[in-house]
Amino acid sequence: MILESLIKTVSALETKNPKQKILEIIKNRGVEVEEINLKANNEDVTYLRFYVKNSKNRTVEVLGRLGAVQINNSIGLVSDADGAIVSLTVLLELLNLIENGFNIPINVTVITNVSTNAMLIPHQPFYFMVPLVGLEEAIKYEVDKKADTLISIDSTKGNKIAKYNDFAITHVIKEGYILRVTEEIIDIYTRVTNHEPYFIPLTTGDLTPLSFKVYHISTTLVSPWIYTDAAVLGVATVSAYPVPGYATGVMDINMLEHASRFILELIKYLNDKNLVYYDDELKELKEKIGNSNLLRFHSGGIS
Repeated sequence: MILESLIKTVSALETKNPKQKILEIIKNRGVEVEEINLKANNEDVTYLRFYVKNSKNRTVEVLGRLGAVQINNSIGLVSDADGAIVSLTVLLELLNLIENGFNIPINVTVITNVSTNAMLIPHQPFYFMVPLVGLEEAIKYEVDKKADTLISIDSTKGNKIAKYNDFAITHVIKEGYILRVTEEIIDIYTRVTNHEPYFIPLTTGDLTPLSFKVYHISTTLVSPWIYTDAAVLGVATVSAYPVPGYATGVMDINMLEHASRFILELIKYLNDKNLVYYDDELKELKEKIGNSNLLRFHSGGIS
């Protein structure tokens, strides 16, 4: 049951050593683990990457993006921790399904930051939380180059635009184009949430590096597209009112459960042939318009 996995994840992350607790939960469960320990200002920045393999050709990456699960000895998890919570909940539930004899139709990579401190950078209405090593260094470890679909999960509550009572999704970003998601993805969303789809409104600025002096609705929700050829779908945990990423006590269990279940259903859908966008529409755009100018930033080529 995915709610049980969610509660286990929250309980593990809401400790003084979340990395150790998560590793204890997945020990001897047949998942390949890579631990990435970075240093910044004499503090640890820790990422965990998990590989759920089944010898399929296609790979989906589930990326939990955040500055840290805690900050400055906060008592409890911060709002920014949602990316870690959802991605790890999906991992635990995938392992449950496999152990119960189900076959996952695609290779899955799950990676997230489980650090206990972050830095704050100016943004309105609240400062953004980013990894202590900085966004450019962090993303080198976050993006799985083998993935053809990347689901990017990020807390997107510090804004006055995307104000919903449940998680929201973005359209798909690929090769500098914003593409509509398939009808099947919308159907999955409505089945899971029992309401109409909520979308994050994106501007061209949201597709540019954070160093650009333009408004970004989130630090990192769709920016992985710059570093991958995969189709990127953003899954945003949101709030009805603006909430800073460094605030505690704002966890919405129903939303986190919905977001986790949506991603799990999406993984089931992504077999050998299904995509999250309409490839014929991308081909039409490229034929009629050409390559997006934003491709000059691809693979981190920021200027």
